[in-house]
Amino acid sequence: MHRHNSLKTNTKTRILLFILTFTCLILSSCANSPLQPISSEEEQKVKAELDDRSFRQFDPSKDAEKRKAVILDFFNGVSLWAQYAEGPYAINEWEILADDYRVEKAGSEYRIYFEAPRSQQILPTECENCVETTGISISIQNPFDSEKIRFKLNIDNDNFPRPFPIFESWTKFNEDEYFE
Repeated sequence: MHRHNSLKTNTKTRILLFILTFTCLILSSCANSPLQPISSEEEQKVKAELDDRSFRQFDPSKDAEKRKAVILDFFNGVSLWAQYAEGPYAINEWEILADDYRVEKAGSEYRIYFEAPRSQQILPTECENCVETTGISISIQNPFDSEKIRFKLNIDNDNFPRPFPIFESWTKFNEDEYFE
């Protein structure tokens, strides 16, 4: 009788171990699939959806005494503008821009990479191409749904001037209206 119970327990342990291993394999295959280039048709569709749109976000809020701001513009390419302000005064301000960008995709994430990026620092001192542009990209979820569109900034380099790092998790940016 003791041997029968031991055999039953051993079988249950093996089944449980198999189920756990199988579940881990499935979850690991689904998690963080690598980014892949997309077809030129899909890339043009993404670019057409973003073209002539502007999105902004503030941390912690637009009216906070000390705040960080980011604006993503898709006018004639892509621009990432960042500012740190205290009260009515901007302390640090800079921008990375490019006339074009490429798009890759992994699951529901589209990632934008600047093509031939340029940079400028406006404050505290003006300079051209003095802000490091390597290691930065913009991730987008739901680019075809204005209500659900989300952004995340990917920064693989610690050399960025303030106000970074911010918005490194999925964030709803407010869309600005563009007036000509």
